[in-house]
Amino acid sequence: MEKTYKLVEHTEPMTSQAIEELYDGYWVFIVNARFTETNGFIDGIPVVIGAVPFDGIKDGIYDKFKDPKYENRCDMVLTHNKFLASLLAKERGQLA
Repeated sequence: MEKTYKLVEHTEPMTSQAIEELYDGYWVFIVNARFTETNGFIDGIPVVIGAVPFDGIKDGIYDKFKDPKYENRCDMVLTHNKFLASLLAKERGQLA
């Protein structure tokens, strides 16, 4: 089966606008995220993109990002059909 996710190699934080422009149509997993006092996203480093949320979880690709040096972690759902993406992730056992 073809992989529907990809590790990306960014080294510098990106704003939500830059992430949206680069990864429109994908789900994006972000590390070293910074937030405003009211939890608004400021910037972070994208590390995984996928067709649905948590693509690749069964391959263990997120294990290395559990290290505290990657905190804070978040995601951005930029898929065109957010409802379908969440259903597919649940079906694949990627969401509880």
